[in-house]
Amino acid sequence: MSHFSFSALSLVGTLIALVGGIIPDRYAPQEVVRLREVLQSRLMSKADYERMERGYYEELLDTGRRLDTPGQICVDVPDLRESILKPAYSTILPVGAIWNTNAMGMRDQPYTSSKPRGTFRLAMAGDSIGVGLGVDDSRGFEPLVERSLRKWSKENGGPAVEFLNFAQPGKSPGQRWDHFMRVAWLTEPDVVLFESTHADIGWDERRLVELLPRGIGWDSPVYGDLFTRIGIKPGETSADYQKALFAHRWELIGQVYKTVAADCRARGIPCLWVLIPRVGRPVEPADHRRLLDLARASGFSTVVDISDAYDGLDPMDLAIRPNDYHPNARGHALLAERLDGKLRHQTALRPFLGAASHFQRGSNVKGLQ
Repeated sequence: MSHFSFSALSLVGTLIALVGGIIPDRYAPQEVVRLREVLQSRLMSKADYERMERGYYEELLDTGRRLDTPGQICVDVPDLRESILKPAYSTILPVGAIWNTNAMGMRDQPYTSSKPRGTFRLAMAGDSIGVGLGVDDSRGFEPLVERSLRKWSKENGGPAVEFLNFAQPGKSPGQRWDHFMRVAWLTEPDVVLFESTHADIGWDERRLVELLPRGIGWDSPVYGDLFTRIGIKPGETSADYQKALFAHRWELIGQVYKTVAADCRARGIPCLWVLIPRVGRPVEPADHRRLLDLARASGFSTVVDISDAYDGLDPMDLAIRPNDYHPNARGHALLAERLDGKLRHQTALRPFLGAASHFQRGSNVKGLQ
């Protein structure tokens, strides 16, 4: 065997050991861990990929253990939401992030339940990225956008601005909206943002397979009459529910989106659907197009797509750690800059934040980080 052939085989053997996991992550450089993840995801079948996705988000439900926190940051609740953020709780996460929640159980600054006079309020329903998991309180995209809009409105003679963050980690779209309906309407928002990622696809299906056999979720208005329409009822097995819900996964997420838009419309409140990216997660173009089409058909006031915010950038520079899909402070700053710029051009916000000419000004996010 030639020296070239032997060297080539040695290289192949090393790559197999690294990518195949023979060398554990703790002994491999971070670049190798990321390479392993990328290569494995590309070699996976779609079914394997979805199983990995399901496992990640199911583990995220137990947020304290998933992120190695020094205590649970969530408390269990006996309803569709499964758990919610612990109110008035402070800690420092092992990644070094400062974590605080207010008395209403929001990872946000203290607010009054009733809206102060002369104040414009946005309210967001979102997931773990929306809640800023992995970064300091002030460095998520929501507080960055809030500070930027507040400064911009003040400079232009507009009202005080408050951006209330009702995001909850590890929650499907239906769970997000169930939580929002229970707590957010009391705060009198003027505009609602519904934050989504491509993980919305199939997320409610995965949670309902676990919850429906326990009698949870059947009476939630989030899903309308979908269960009746697809022919499932209490007393069946998880396998029965999984088969039925998987076959109707797009109809399921569509029903949730329609409920969100209809609830807001009934209250006369604009609702913006905002699609954000996850770090290092490949997306099928067909799924991306279908999700956008579904959101547009659901009746939202506006569909905002900033899922390309990380395009062309190295995921290693954007994730809180190599094996996690949550953005770090830089990743959140990029999201904030894009979202801030988009919001300034939304006609839904003009009655609250000033004349149309004001919306042509650039984002203030960079100066507020």
